[in-house]
Amino acid sequence: MRAELANSPAAVRWNRNFVLILPLLLALMLGLFAVSATPQAKHTSPASSSTTKSPNLNALVRDILQNELRAQADDHSLWCYRKLTDKDGKQQLFAACQTKTLEIDRLMAVNGKPLTEQQWTEENQRIERLLNSRSQVKKEKEQQRQDGEQATRMLRMVPDAFLFQQESSDGNRITLHFVPNPAFHASGASEMVFHHMEGTLTLDVKQKRLVEISGRLNSDVKFAGGLLGHLDKGGTFYVKQQEVGPGCWEMTRMDVQMNGKALFFKTISVRTREIDTDFHAVPEAASIQQVAALTNESGEKNQIREQR
Repeated sequence: MRAELANSPAAVRWNRNFVLILPLLLALMLGLFAVSATPQAKHTSPASSSTTKSPNLNALVRDILQNELRAQADDHSLWCYRKLTDKDGKQQLFAACQTKTLEIDRLMAVNGKPLTEQQWTEENQRIERLLNSRSQVKKEKEQQRQDGEQATRMLRMVPDAFLFQQESSDGNRITLHFVPNPAFHASGASEMVFHHMEGTLTLDVKQKRLVEISGRLNSDVKFAGGLLGHLDKGGTFYVKQQEVGPGCWEMTRMDVQMNGKALFFKTISVRTREIDTDFHAVPEAASIQQVAALTNESGEKNQIREQR
C-alpha cells in the first residue's frame, strides 16, 4: 500500500492509493482552478432507457467498495517498482520505493535518455534534502490524512451517485457501465462533478476488489456558472490496479486527459500517463535511508542496462 507523499520533481499531487484515485481525480479537476468553487444547481443527465437502478448491482458495488476500503486500510505492505510517466509530452522514468511515511521517487531517465553525471548528483542531493526535511514530511502526512478522509467520503457516495448496468463478465470479473443518478443530490462542488460523468467499472467479485475504472465527462463542468472556469466535455481518465503480491493490490496504470479554462481565461490542458511495473517487496525492517539506497541501486542498474 503506497504512502501518499509525492516527492518526485514532476509528481502529480494526488493520493497514490488506487482506491482514492477516482475522488482525487475529481479533486484535481477542481483544484486546477485554484479557487473554492461554490456548489451549482444540480446538473441531471437522464438515465438511458436501458440503464435503470438495479438494487442488486448497487448493493454489489457498495459491498465491494466497502471491502476495498477495508483491504487498503489493512494492507501495510511496501513495494519498490519502476514508474514511467508521460506528462504533457515529457517522459520520465523513476525508481520508486515506498516507506511507512513517504514514497521515494528517484529520477533515472528523461525522454529515454539516462541522467548525466551532474543530473545524477543533483538527484542524490534532492533526495537527501527530502529525507532530512521533517517539516515537509509532517506537512505531507497531514495533507494525506485530510485527502484520505475526503476520498473515503466521496467513494462511499458512488453507489448512490450512479446507476449501474452490467456490460460483460469474464470469470470472477464483471464490467459495469455507470451513468449519473438524477436522484443524487450533490452537497458540494466536488460531488457536483459526479453529475457530469459516465464510464465503466470492472470488479473482481471473488476478491471483492476494484480492477479498473474509466470515466468521461459527458458535459461541460461549470464553476459559478462558468465565471470561475470550466472543464470541457469529453475529458477522460482511466485507472487500473492489479494484485502484485498475495492479497496486495497496487495501481499499475493511470491515464488522464482534461481540458478547460480557469479563472481569468487561463487555458488548462492536462495530459498525464503513468505505467508502473516490476514490483518487488521492500524488506520489513528497512529504514527510510535503506529504502532510499534501494532506489539508488535500481537507478545504477538501469544506467548500466541503458549504456549496453
